[in-house]
Amino acid sequence: MTKLQLAKTRQKVRALKARRNVLEHVAMAHHPMVGASLIERHFRQTGQTAYFLSIPTPENVAWHRYVRKNELDQFRRRAGAWREFVHAMAEWVTINKEIERLLRQLGKGRCEKLEIRRGKDSLALKRSRGK
Repeated sequence: MTKLQLAKTRQKVRALKARRNVLEHVAMAHHPMVGASLIERHFRQTGQTAYFLSIPTPENVAWHRYVRKNELDQFRRRAGAWREFVHAMAEWVTINKEIERLLRQLGKGRCEKLEIRRGKDSLALKRSRGK
């Protein structure tokens, strides 16, 4: 790699590290969360809306819990914080993989090329060193 390519790769790594720091800040925030999604359900006959928390279980089955109107704002904020956390962690994993790929590329680009001699030349070198 040329020095310009190495510099551009380093610049990409710095930008990704800055984004990763923002995502870590989101993950480390002190907002209360609820590990569930808020579901809005409309009833055709009555025209009313009901809200449920969809809570995942280890068996890949979701439990639904009814949310009362007086609890709606609280659970909406907490479910939103959970959604933001999950998305931030997914992006964090993707960015870490990209940083690792770029750092490996940077390491390969900084390596000097070595010549490997084979055949009669290598035998002559071994014999001259052996004496």
